[in-house]
Amino acid sequence: MICLKNKFTQFYLVSLAMIALGLIEIYFNYTNANTTERLYFGFLKLFVGAMLLVFAITSHVKFNTNRKQLERELSKDYDERDDLIEGKAAHFTISILMIVTILMMFLSKWITIPTNTALMIIIVFSLITSTLAKKYYNHFL
Repeated sequence: MICLKNKFTQFYLVSLAMIALGLIEIYFNYTNANTTERLYFGFLKLFVGAMLLVFAITSHVKFNTNRKQLERELSKDYDERDDLIEGKAAHFTISILMIVTILMMFLSKWITIPTNTALMIIIVFSLITSTLAKKYYNHFL
């Protein structure tokens, strides 16, 4: 969200800079009556800057209304039940992870287990148990 705010600020700055450059170019072309060929580029820069400013304002307003609507919808869907499910699933996953780690430590006395393989087994077990625990608690709570 911070990145998008900076993006809108950059849109505003670029559009205002284009407008300013167009106005400066038009002013200097009118004071120097010998050159008339650059007069159209000043108007073009002014027009492009104005269009960018309109685009930045409409995008900013649209983003703010969509964000507020999304926050309202998410606050309705998220309740204490989701917190309870996340907590129970995390507790179950940590319990299984400790059992797998102790089992691998016990087996490593007799079997040579490479570190990468051991870490991969732990990651796979934690992913599987976390997913299954969330589905289990979501179904029964």
